[in-house]
Amino acid sequence: MIFLQIFISFPFFKFVDRLNKVFLLSGLYRCRLGDVVEVAGFHNGSPKLNFICRRKLILTVNIDKNTERDLQIVVEKGSQLLNKAKAELVDFTSYADVSNQPGCYVIFWEIKGEAEDKVLEACCREMDAAFVDHGYVVARKTSSIGPLMLCIVERGTFKKILDYFVENGAGLGQFKTPRCTNNPVLLKILSECTIQTFRSTAYI
Repeated sequence: MIFLQIFISFPFFKFVDRLNKVFLLSGLYRCRLGDVVEVAGFHNGSPKLNFICRRKLILTVNIDKNTERDLQIVVEKGSQLLNKAKAELVDFTSYADVSNQPGCYVIFWEIKGEAEDKVLEACCREMDAAFVDHGYVVARKTSSIGPLMLCIVERGTFKKILDYFVENGAGLGQFKTPRCTNNPVLLKILSECTIQTFRSTAYI
């Protein structure tokens, strides 16, 4: 099969169809054009896939352009500091806040366990400094983009988001937390559930 030959040759690829059902480790999912997946193994000759990210999803405020994959790398770096403090990242999402000038990135974390403020401040600073997009770095250094904001939400927040999507027609087994959002309902849930906020001190 040509599709599988292409698939096996390249561990990361773009889907060529508008909508495909593929077998992932966690079940059947609908993947969109541009989704990035990784071959995680094979079952009876069929590939098992791990969903990586929506390639075309971009977090941007000014001249900066960061993909969902860029965001995931940044969050992984920040969460490493969290893990050292014996806490754990449960889930996250983000949005580009342009309601004020300069605009900034806002990242929402739900965490398990307890982390001191100084640890969360370090996580926030680490994430802000970890974005390597040239446009972002330049804009941060010139204050065209404001300091990244880390918002800690109460436990169960992402369950509320899941419930919202399911109530509005999403399949329970097909739901994936949006890593970037401008959905006003989701932002309202996130805002109402925020219990702590931290501003990055990177680039000062």
